[in-house]
Amino acid sequence: MSKRSVSAAQVEILRAGQRDNVFREFDPTVMVMAIRGALDAAIARAAVDPDFDAAVTARELADLFDRATRKEA
Repeated sequence: MSKRSVSAAQVEILRAGQRDNVFREFDPTVMVMAIRGALDAAIARAAVDPDFDAAVTARELADLFDRATRKEA
């Protein structure tokens, strides 16, 4: 599967969440770019920083993107 088709599938997942009223309105393509960019940056940092804490980073990123996509109550 190409990188482009993976991104397209991720965009469709976010659109489905919006249609199902799980996520707020946002541009799914931009959100996928942000998520993928954050993951790429974390991987790059892990490769050069022996003190990098993947678990802390994962929790922070999960919280960040949860808040960015969450539908307000």
